[in-house]
Amino acid sequence: MTSAITVRDLRKSFGQNEVLKGVSVDAREGEVISIIGASGSGKSTLLRCIPMLEVPDAGEVAIGGETIRMRSRRGHPEPADIHQVNRIRSSLGFVFQSFNLWAHMTVLQNVIEAPVHVQKRPRGECIAEAEAILEKVGMAEKRDAYPAHLSGGQQQRAAIARALAMRPRALLFDEPTSALDPELVGEVLRVIRGLAEEGRTMLIVTHEMAFAADVSTRTIFLHAGRIEEEGPPAQVFINPRTDRCRAFVTRHLNR
Repeated sequence: MTSAITVRDLRKSFGQNEVLKGVSVDAREGEVISIIGASGSGKSTLLRCIPMLEVPDAGEVAIGGETIRMRSRRGHPEPADIHQVNRIRSSLGFVFQSFNLWAHMTVLQNVIEAPVHVQKRPRGECIAEAEAILEKVGMAEKRDAYPAHLSGGQQQRAAIARALAMRPRALLFDEPTSALDPELVGEVLRVIRGLAEEGRTMLIVTHEMAFAADVSTRTIFLHAGRIEEEGPPAQVFINPRTDRCRAFVTRHLNR
């Protein structure tokens, strides 16, 4: 299996707060990796560093074997080639907890915007593909609706469709259900489970422990900016090696 995403010794601080303290992850093609841990453990920062939405202070990120080139500018790291970053970023689908749909566009317009204008694909082809994706995520009947007229679960499913329309190498989910009312969580998790069953490469930051245990091929437990436990879900959720991971999993699975 080839490597879809490789992160080596990633470090990131915000002021005096060191959020990532040398994190390394290797996601193979078709793997579903759930990233769990307490709030403030560095989960979302790790995910945001992969497409350079946050620029790491040190370390290396490679997508499909291509390393993102970095340089130092006035003592601060930055990508050396913004065109490389934009090209690599367009090969990743990122789903945020806050949906981030364009409010002035319909669902269909949201989904086709990047394929048409970023990837320069034919509009008719993008519309046909978008309609098929919206059918897959259960949003076909809402193609002409605006985000303000959708429930949170519908907005998140539209956001997932928008990510899929870019034909991404991998999907990054940053707590995709944390902004949803409890009764809407299931409809989003069903869509993500379906994508996992298709064999898509996914990194999922989530507080949904039972879902993570069920859908993942591998689970990472982050604590205070370091990977404290990593392995198959059966190990991490059922027989964790560290007391801290055991306490965290027990507390969240029994909610």
